[in-house]
Amino acid sequence: MNDRPVHLIVSDDLQRLRLTVFFRLLLAIPHLIWLTLWALVAYLAAIVNWFATLITGVSPLALHRFLAAYVRYQNHVYAYLFLIADPYPGFTGQAGSYPVDVHIEDSRPQNRWKMFFRLFLALPAFLPDSAYGGLLWAVAFLGWFACLANGRMPVGMRNTGVLALRYAAQTNGYVLLLCEAYP
Repeated sequence: MNDRPVHLIVSDDLQRLRLTVFFRLLLAIPHLIWLTLWALVAYLAAIVNWFATLITGVSPLALHRFLAAYVRYQNHVYAYLFLIADPYPGFTGQAGSYPVDVHIEDSRPQNRWKMFFRLFLALPAFLPDSAYGGLLWAVAFLGWFACLANGRMPVGMRNTGVLALRYAAQTNGYVLLLCEAYP
């Protein structure tokens, strides 16, 4: 078991269907639209969560669950889009529903001073997150050719993509006040 409050659980078998790999970007369009709409609501919920957590010292359960589902869904969509996993994801961000899944611990008390300055404290984490995002695109580009040729994602490329997704999930969990642990 991982001791991080936000971590990935990977149960992917590396097999990829060539036809869905070829059309992956087109198949992901409905998810990208839904993710964009969900992101708008999630960022508004994050503002409400910030005020509520600042007042009470702990993220309200309903907001915590909603934002955790958003982070999981974002991870499912990116895992699918960037060929880190193969099955078509659901639209709900349900825990345990995808081969590359984010586990997020329940809401816990947080230091109000650190929480008050969370966005500023998170700024340094955005630099490696951006670099990992570029790495994820490179993995997807090279993996697309490998998957079309072999019907499998090379394990090293998949694991590199998982690394990038894990850091993004940890950064989002930190910024959205789902945990106090720095990525």
